[in-house]
Amino acid sequence: MNSPYRVIIVDDEPPARDVIEVFVNRVPDLQCVAICGNAHQAIDAIQQWQPHLVFLDIQMPDMTGIDLLQLQLPLRPEIVITTAYSEHALKSYEFAVLDYLMKPISYERFMQAVVKFKQKQINPQPNWSAISPLPADEANTVSSSEQSVWLREEKRLLQIPYEEILYVEAMKDYVKVYLKEQMILTHLTIGKAEELFPPPYFIRIHRSHIVRRGAIRLIDGNLIRLVNDTELQIGPNFRDELKKYISALR
Repeated sequence: MNSPYRVIIVDDEPPARDVIEVFVNRVPDLQCVAICGNAHQAIDAIQQWQPHLVFLDIQMPDMTGIDLLQLQLPLRPEIVITTAYSEHALKSYEFAVLDYLMKPISYERFMQAVVKFKQKQINPQPNWSAISPLPADEANTVSSSEQSVWLREEKRLLQIPYEEILYVEAMKDYVKVYLKEQMILTHLTIGKAEELFPPPYFIRIHRSHIVRRGAIRLIDGNLIRLVNDTELQIGPNFRDELKKYISALR
């Protein structure tokens, strides 16, 4: 391309802004044109710079990232959410955000979002559309047919499509990834697993379990039954997020 992709960073916390800026500066065809400490500054910067990509925090004073997404702005850059709060994931995906990064953000996870952004630029839309939410039925049927994750099992690297994964179980510094026909044991903490198995495709239901939403057959009280009849307990700290997901489907 003749010029780099214009990037804006929006976050009320300077350390969080600095991390994203350092990552952006490592990528030759990305250029950070504005750094904003709140959503009001972001509105002005988007109108001035017409960015291709915006890294947007959600929890900000006065006006949140969700509030910004709800505005009918004349220009629609690609949006990557950056937040420490996973409970906002489902709501943010109603606005067709490109990706959702959980803090602290690793460079590897940042680059996954950048690669996704660049892939979308191969067939760009002729005009940017105004920011507007997807209909509820579309927001909760996002196709995962082209989504996958790379997992290391001993000396092998395996690429696993999301649709083959049923759930993930934590075991100290390892996780078991249960597929339709096998189980993969990989060296990974549950915290890092949340980055590799992101919303809206996956949801954490327990301190030890992450499930693929499409693998849920039924919810009965504090139990989830998957399509292979596996039953998993819903942890008390994760019930509210699951309730939000269920409500969004109605």
